[in-house]
Amino acid sequence: MAKLIVNGFGGTREIELEKSNSVGRLSGNSIQILDALVSKNHCVIFADEQGCYKLKDLGSRNGTFVNKQGVRDEVALENGDEILIGMTSCTFLMDKPENIMAVEDDRSQILVFDQIYPGAVQNDRFLPEKEIRDEKHLRADYEKLRVAVELQRDLGLELDLNRIYNRILARTFEFLECDQAVILMADENGCMELQAYKTRTKKEKLVISSTIIKRVQEGKVGIISADALADERFQEALSIVSQKVRSSMAVPIMYDEELLGIMIIESSAAVMAYGEKDLLLFTNIAHQTANLIKMAEMAKKIKAEAVTRERFQRLLSPDLAELVVSGQLKVEKGGEARTATVLFADIRGFTSMCENMKAGEVLNFLNEYFEIMVEIAFKYEGTVDKFVGDMIMVVWGAPVSHIDDPLRAVKAAVEMQCALETYNQTRKPEIHIGIGINTDELVAGYIGSSRTMSYSVIGDSVNTAARLCSSAGPGQVLISQNTHKFVQHHFEIAEYNPIRVKGKSKPVKVYGVIREKCGTDVPEKATSFETPEQ
Repeated sequence: MAKLIVNGFGGTREIELEKSNSVGRLSGNSIQILDALVSKNHCVIFADEQGCYKLKDLGSRNGTFVNKQGVRDEVALENGDEILIGMTSCTFLMDKPENIMAVEDDRSQILVFDQIYPGAVQNDRFLPEKEIRDEKHLRADYEKLRVAVELQRDLGLELDLNRIYNRILARTFEFLECDQAVILMADENGCMELQAYKTRTKKEKLVISSTIIKRVQEGKVGIISADALADERFQEALSIVSQKVRSSMAVPIMYDEELLGIMIIESSAAVMAYGEKDLLLFTNIAHQTANLIKMAEMAKKIKAEAVTRERFQRLLSPDLAELVVSGQLKVEKGGEARTATVLFADIRGFTSMCENMKAGEVLNFLNEYFEIMVEIAFKYEGTVDKFVGDMIMVVWGAPVSHIDDPLRAVKAAVEMQCALETYNQTRKPEIHIGIGINTDELVAGYIGSSRTMSYSVIGDSVNTAARLCSSAGPGQVLISQNTHKFVQHHFEIAEYNPIRVKGKSKPVKVYGVIREKCGTDVPEKATSFETPEQ
């Protein structure tokens, strides 16, 4: 898949390329660029029969440039190529082809590099002014600063690693003479995988010496091969002979003591193409690459944690939300069977209560009411599943479970009723709610579309809790037989007439919570119950 990254006046856009893509200022183009120096129909980017992309200039007034070279007719595009259209900078990106591979040298045990500079990695700091003894150090520091500034200016606040890799390779081609440049990154097992590459000419296969990779991994220092092709020892080293490599240089991408990856450049143009200064420069580029990678990873982690924290703070008590974000509590993505307790609470007579209220007043009063309910739910470490109108749904046992979840749910229900009694002393009209609670198996997980998902629970047990809630009168707490088994020794409970629940062939046993045995009473209105007409 090929993409074009357009860095225009309106910001950065990432465009997936079709087989043929017209580029210009007019809206009818596949890619419209609102730039005064861009012609109405400026150029076209297309794929040939082999799937290779090319750029053809359509006689534009100000021309099209690829890697700072003007395009007279058409030019083949390589991964990471920089395209200038008017004043708009673009980057051509293409996924790495399947035929790219690393080849082990046949006689890698005799492959000895002509120059190895262990000290180069450490010599990356700026010397204090008093320690500078000659012009060489001053020039070296200037070069490090120049490269850092150029890369930082080019990348800005870029956080996409693929773009970072390709921009760095494009800059490497400017700083150093090379025909091929690659970035390899270590996977979780420490194996090096190709992440980005750039070549001066099109190649059917990109061959990387595994011997070079191994030497850098083992030594964690930069290495230079001055003239591998001329040395008789390398005549059977396939990756060097097949590519006609005359000079190569490789450096580790290090962050502190961690080997993140390896950068390798090769040249077939000259013997001894690279020296100590080049190695130092290339090492500094690798160091900056490591810093950019860690910065991008940290930014993504912070963003992900912020989204996760915001999501779970709406559902869980603050303490539990922090445990989920930190990874101490695990929330499984996808459905999983759990035993949980579900509570529904609904305001009785809500519709008639709101007849003479303005929409804003209804919203404010609901927010005050939910504030009380949620505070109590979080106190007992319940998960707020959803709000639907004046109804609130709370779950105990998903995503976080406790051995006494049913007890926590009923305690919360009793406290909700008592809290409303206090609240009603300061407002008119009064609020009275009915609460239904059921404990049973259900399915918990992320539910929704690919664009928006939320954590929720589904199942017959949820429907039963909702039905108990709708059957409860003002101030009543109704619980199912399953919940009753867990809490019967903690509360004074009355058994009521069974009710019929939609989807169940047999009536469901119903129990009413009267008061907690330690002395907390449910409002008197909850002490009597009549089965509603079915």
